[in-house]
Amino acid sequence: MFKSKLLVIAFICCLVIAAGCGNDESATEEENGISIEVINETENIVIAFAAFFGEDLAEWGEDLLGDEVIAPGESVTFILPEGEYDLSLFNQDFFVINTFFDLTEDTTVVAGGADKAPILVQNTSDSDVLFFFALPGGTIDIESEATIEEAVNDLNNETAEENEENEENEENEENELEPDEEVSEAWAELWEEIWEGEEYLQHQFLDDREVIIAENGRRYFFVEPGFYDFLIINEDIQPFFEGNVEVFEDTTKVITVK
Repeated sequence: MFKSKLLVIAFICCLVIAAGCGNDESATEEENGISIEVINETENIVIAFAAFFGEDLAEWGEDLLGDEVIAPGESVTFILPEGEYDLSLFNQDFFVINTFFDLTEDTTVVAGGADKAPILVQNTSDSDVLFFFALPGGTIDIESEATIEEAVNDLNNETAEENEENEENEENEENELEPDEEVSEAWAELWEEIWEGEEYLQHQFLDDREVIIAENGRRYFFVEPGFYDFLIINEDIQPFFEGNVEVFEDTTKVITVK
């Protein structure tokens, strides 16, 4: 996950440097390769960069769109040599629109989705966001939210004490997120419910190889219009909760994590 974060940061830095330089090459075309079609099904988000990561590409990823963009309702097909690729799509402000992993054969990937409502998570905190849950409205009630806050306070105290005792222990992984080993009893109960219940897991939108980076990370998600409970957890196991929020297809819901 740490390497993935570095790759994304480095790629964005490269995009910033190269944004005004121009590129005469558009979608890669080669014989005997795999075809990856990217369809933009968002309402109003323009795909400005298609960053591919793979063995035969630059270590920090390569933008294969060049001077082109993929406007809403449009698509572009990339032909790459056979191999395994990851793909990150960005808008012109370098906000992540979608990510796709382990692309190894002819495939079509969709940014957004028909009739989906856009959500933009802005991480202005000093910790990476690891989990984003968009649960049906009312899943987490007020009592559950209080339990989260109480448990996090307990956890922070326990973690601080453990860090003092194990300052030189390199195997002490503060962010491992194992409920039976590191979290308080109160948090463990909710954590177990999250990870053992499909009710939660099927609504976790961040791949375990992806984070929303600290301080300036921006990431879009797309859900069916309706009411949601949003639960966001960072690498310090600090939760951000916003309950029973209505999202609309034609309006971007912005959630800022501070």
